[in-house]
Amino acid sequence: MLRIRSQSSVCEQEAKFVQDRITAVEKHFAELCTTFAAFTRKSARLRDKGDELAKIIHTYADSETVNRSLSTGLINFSATLSVIGDYRDAEVQRLDAKVVAPLSQYATICKHARDDVKNTFSARDRELARRRHLDKVRERNPRNRQMISQAESELMKASVEVTRVVKGLEEQIDSFERRKLHDLKSVLLDFVTVELSFHTKALELLTKAYQDVAAIDETKDLEDFRVTRGNMNGEFRETMRVSDSVARLDTVGRTSFRQAYSLTNLASRLVPSPVASQKFAGRGTESADSTRTGLTNSSESVQVEEYPDSTEETESESIRDKPVRTRHKSM
Repeated sequence: MLRIRSQSSVCEQEAKFVQDRITAVEKHFAELCTTFAAFTRKSARLRDKGDELAKIIHTYADSETVNRSLSTGLINFSATLSVIGDYRDAEVQRLDAKVVAPLSQYATICKHARDDVKNTFSARDRELARRRHLDKVRERNPRNRQMISQAESELMKASVEVTRVVKGLEEQIDSFERRKLHDLKSVLLDFVTVELSFHTKALELLTKAYQDVAAIDETKDLEDFRVTRGNMNGEFRETMRVSDSVARLDTVGRTSFRQAYSLTNLASRLVPSPVASQKFAGRGTESADSTRTGLTNSSESVQVEEYPDSTEETESESIRDKPVRTRHKSM
């Protein structure tokens, strides 16, 4: 009896130990899976930001028309960043396939291992039940060999089942432990390999990117800028000269027009009208005798007839009908 209890206790302790190991593996592997998945997502975001940076640099390089060396350097730099983004994308894909996926499978693996442990406990419980039943039969009917033999037979079957389950559990637990060690080692080695491969290519490409940026000729680009600025200043000065010439011609045209209009107005004012000429002829006939007698004491007189002023439009229209001024000399 003591030996049977001792075996049952050992079996129970072993099953408890296995169950604790499975629980620990499930917990830690779940944490590793969550952390590696977050690392992979961060790498994917960094890949996306690298692609965005390469696109912005390439757009700036296309818009740069003055600094040709800078434009070339930026184009090469953006191309290198794009290649780095391609390698980072491969890194993300490999991490997801070789690290995250194997770790995520351990939720199912641990669940199956826990079910095997439960089956072991169930078999042990059935064996204990058959053993208690046999003890009761022996106590109540010690002379009933048939019932005792049947109980012993059932107990024997339960013991064989427990032995089989325990042996199978040991094999499964060994396989579980071996797979756990192998998978964890493979996952970590794959992680290091993927990262090492990416960083090796990234180091090579970043060296090229450094050379592309270092190849930008600042002096040559500054000279190109100054030449372009000088050409623009020359064109601006030429444009200003043309504008000044046009303004001067416009001013001269307006001044000439005003002077011509003033001279025309003055000439029209100085030309005597026909009415004034008739008046002048009549007066000359009537005063011919007086003019002749007073030749020695004659003095020059000027008679000017004023007419009211009008606007420029009225004055220009009536310039041939109304005399502005009439001048005649009396002798």
